[in-house]
Amino acid sequence: MPPYNARGRENGAKRHRAVLIGVERYTGTRNDLPAVATNLRLMREALTAERTGVLGPEDLVVIPDGPVTEGRVGEGPATDGPVTDGERSPEAVARGSGGRRVGPLQVRAALSAARDEVTGLLVVYFAGHGIVRPDGSDLNLMFTDSRVTRDRRHPFVDTLSWRDDVMPELRNAGADWVVVILDCCFAGNALGAFSPAAGQNFALLTAAEPGVEIPPGDPRTGTEFTAALHRLLTTSEGEPVTFTRLVAGIRDEMAALKAIDGHPWIPDELRHGDDVVLALATDAEPRPPAPPVTPPQEPPGPRLPQGLSKGPANRPLERRPRGWTRPVLPAFARRLLPAPGRFVNRVTVLVLAGVLVLAGGGLWHFLRSTDDVACASPLQLRVLTDPDLRPTVQKAADAYPKRDSDGCRTVGIDVYDAKAADAVAAFRSSSLWQEPEACPVSGDCPQPQRDVGAQPDIWIPAAGTAWQRATAEGPSDGGTGAAGAGTADTAADAGKSVVDLDRLGSVAYTPMVLGVPDTMSLAQSLQTDDPLGAIISGLEAAQPGAVEILRPDPEATEGALLATDALYAASGAQPASTLERGMAQAMRPMPSTARELMCALADGTRNTLEDRAAVLVPEQTLAQFNLAAGRPGRPACATEALAHRVAHYPSDVPMLDLPFVRVTWDGAERDAEAREAAVRGFYDWLATDPDAQRCFTDDGFRGVGKGGPVDPGDDSVLGSEDNTSAVREQVPATGAGTDVTASLSDTLKDYREALGPGKVLYLLDNSTSMAAERLWEGPGRAKDLVARSMSSLGAGDAYGVWLMAVPKGEAATDAVLFGPHTRATAQRSVAGAEAVAHDARVAKSLKEALGTLRSGRDEEEQPRLLVVVTDGEDFEDVGEAQQTELVAEARGEPLVRIVTVSLRNGACAQGRFGDRLATASGGRCLDPADDIAAELAAEVAKTGTGDAE
Repeated sequence: MPPYNARGRENGAKRHRAVLIGVERYTGTRNDLPAVATNLRLMREALTAERTGVLGPEDLVVIPDGPVTEGRVGEGPATDGPVTDGERSPEAVARGSGGRRVGPLQVRAALSAARDEVTGLLVVYFAGHGIVRPDGSDLNLMFTDSRVTRDRRHPFVDTLSWRDDVMPELRNAGADWVVVILDCCFAGNALGAFSPAAGQNFALLTAAEPGVEIPPGDPRTGTEFTAALHRLLTTSEGEPVTFTRLVAGIRDEMAALKAIDGHPWIPDELRHGDDVVLALATDAEPRPPAPPVTPPQEPPGPRLPQGLSKGPANRPLERRPRGWTRPVLPAFARRLLPAPGRFVNRVTVLVLAGVLVLAGGGLWHFLRSTDDVACASPLQLRVLTDPDLRPTVQKAADAYPKRDSDGCRTVGIDVYDAKAADAVAAFRSSSLWQEPEACPVSGDCPQPQRDVGAQPDIWIPAAGTAWQRATAEGPSDGGTGAAGAGTADTAADAGKSVVDLDRLGSVAYTPMVLGVPDTMSLAQSLQTDDPLGAIISGLEAAQPGAVEILRPDPEATEGALLATDALYAASGAQPASTLERGMAQAMRPMPSTARELMCALADGTRNTLEDRAAVLVPEQTLAQFNLAAGRPGRPACATEALAHRVAHYPSDVPMLDLPFVRVTWDGAERDAEAREAAVRGFYDWLATDPDAQRCFTDDGFRGVGKGGPVDPGDDSVLGSEDNTSAVREQVPATGAGTDVTASLSDTLKDYREALGPGKVLYLLDNSTSMAAERLWEGPGRAKDLVARSMSSLGAGDAYGVWLMAVPKGEAATDAVLFGPHTRATAQRSVAGAEAVAHDARVAKSLKEALGTLRSGRDEEEQPRLLVVVTDGEDFEDVGEAQQTELVAEARGEPLVRIVTVSLRNGACAQGRFGDRLATASGGRCLDPADDIAAELAAEVAKTGTGDAE
């Protein structure tokens, strides 16, 4: 089959597009990338060259577009508005983006428009910074204000995840062919999440292989990769450049070059489909030149958001006058007619119409094709939701059909989630969203931008109790547990509420249930109307010593917090620490969401725990995991190892009622009416439209009726034959219906203190190579990282710092003796440590440190952490036999989590020693691709009690 050719006659009537994204300017700690502006120019030239280009200038959407003024960067374009390439001077084009800001929302809007509108060839190109998680997964494309946070589940803010954001958009594209080119660090890591739809033609070309970082390039010539692409796409003789020829050519071009740290520079690719032409041969017939056009004088139209070009996806809608208008010819007609014929008058159109009608064509269909309708960027709404709800809310947002009479999307929905406790704390100190600098240098107050993300327009928590806590009056912490974290007073001084949270109503319901394996015995009378304590007592009495009660992390989801509140209340005089230690012994760390908990049980690696565990999860999660293999709605991680579970409905756990909360910010008057109308329209659709409700009921939720949930229908997951004996069609109202703010606050505090003081031992590489490479002293260097991470250690914790650079055969020396300390004293001792002229004895120090942390008569479940900080040189010198021995020892009991910190790139690549130690112990491997300071502090916080004081 010949390769797909957008310039072919058969594809002339189709809509083609290239979305070119270049991020030159970065705030925070990321370096700017001045070569990106040249990259965008090179890609424009390559795709639209007169002889070889497969696209026209009108087919390009460039982000950002337009030059900037001579003044401050980012003040806006020098012209009156966004311009197409054809409207710029050559000098302006050469200047490129000039450091204009680029954000994820404008890129997401451009991708969504391309997904909906392109019917032919769609090319997406990205040049900028890329970042991945420590395990190499989840490539995120970074934009001007992107940053890294401490949240281990959602560490990246204001980025787009290739796996979760970009690939799902492009997988649903209506284009004949999708081609994506990524020129960024870790671009090759996108290959692991390459998942086109069945039958979709999709090709992905990455600047390098997985795990490889690349140089930033020369501002005059662009990056090496994109410059090579330009040469290949514009100089082929005799035959066109297809994707497969381009891959072979680019690998030859890059073969002599090296990436960062001397890695071989090998571009990588995956392709799903036959082949596609990306450039014609230089001796191909040129397209007829179009004469310059002087546009008629028209009143100024609506302006586009800054950063989007006036390509076919982004031109503002124009009000058409009554009567005759000169129609715009579709793409195929423009390419078939000679140049003068593209600018037709009324007579020409009527003659051409007669000819085509006689030929059986429908001219007006073509003249009124979608090329005649240019869609402005939709109004974007941000929706913050609970981690348990995000998959379903995202599905509903994607299905929202808000369009105008021309078929243009008028409202875009951006869905993200945050820990329930973080969201409540952020709303209670919402001024810190707008003025994060008001937080003290110590950081002892909520940091919404870091912990939650952008300011939302809509909040959909799992239950009304979260809304109660966020809106509770008075100086209390509103049930966030901050009073127990030592942050309440600071937060009260640093932040205030500048937001109105207007609860409009529920969009779905699901009760919290105790899911009991159907192999266990339990009286049917206990399925409803009894408190959680009575259900657990009956279960344990029927199976003595054979029951484990599990629930997700109560800080992460509102459902888990409500379940924990009832669980602690049911335990009577038994302290929370006893319950939490029992759970920690069964599974640690505890998964963040109900789905993650069920997936962890389903993997079958936990010695029959999946058959002994009764789980506190939302009914909809239990129902999805009960579905048989092959049924729609069954989670991908579900396996036959997981027993079928029966739902028991505790009367003292409130139902999750998914309230829709309109978020209105003080001082946000611009487009306030339009935004309020869009928010209200989205709520009305979610709560009343059958298609919207089906998004929830298909995932096991109960729909909205008058005054409460409706009984599940036969087409619901709850009504499937897999769940007929597992769930109740009618369930009683659960929970007392009173304000539980104070109780939930106490529960969070008790949870955070439950596992008691921790043990942390730092191994610090103080060899001369650390000092020689300027990795030892100064902000963000080794000693500073260790001292700052100690802020999460309390007076009851035992911790110490060992220096590994010693003469051969000797043991590591103490910078801080292992034991309880005052934090300031320990930090001063670290600051006074010196580098010495010895190699770091990594293997010996690791072995002795594990022995120290496991010694003593402490509780087995007491949290233990070993932190290894090194430049990677001596770390990688550990022999293979010693590595294997130490990895095996890291798996030992009691559990010691190991966090390895390398101050040079590459140490956390899969299979390297640091990665193996972290994987074996359930720890982390951190390198400069991470925000090491924030991530290390977050890891220490999981063990220390400083945050609970």
